[in-house]
Amino acid sequence: MQLLTFSLNGVKYGIPIEDVQSIEQRLNITNIPTPLPYIRGIMRLHGNVIPVYSLAGKFGYPEQRIDNIVVTDVNGMSVGFEVCRVEEILEVEGENVISMPRIISQSMQYMPDVANHNKDLIVLLNVGELLSEEEQRSLQELLAEKQEEAAE
Repeated sequence: MQLLTFSLNGVKYGIPIEDVQSIEQRLNITNIPTPLPYIRGIMRLHGNVIPVYSLAGKFGYPEQRIDNIVVTDVNGMSVGFEVCRVEEILEVEGENVISMPRIISQSMQYMPDVANHNKDLIVLLNVGELLSEEEQRSLQELLAEKQEEAAE
């Protein structure tokens, strides 16, 4: 399995490379009022408006320097996730991926597994589970609204 790895609050995370659309430098983000607590704003990328989501906020980490945005496909919608910095793309063998302890995986379905790579633990993220259905619906409505405004 190939993983894009990044750090956040000193923890190493990984996203399966097939879920990654692009890796961007932190671009100009337009802050917009939104009832969604982890949405930092929106950015324009290749002619599209993409919501930018704070993983640090979602995970309860303090504010930190964000260098990269990892753009992923979340159930058919492009979403940019703020990360401190992208580290590398690496190959992890299947036997080095183990299930997250049940007490964690039951409460945080978006962290189903852990990979052991060169004695480092990498928390694997399931981007399809990071946003609740309600968050996804709200984001789709927000993006439709912003697209309409841009068309006017």
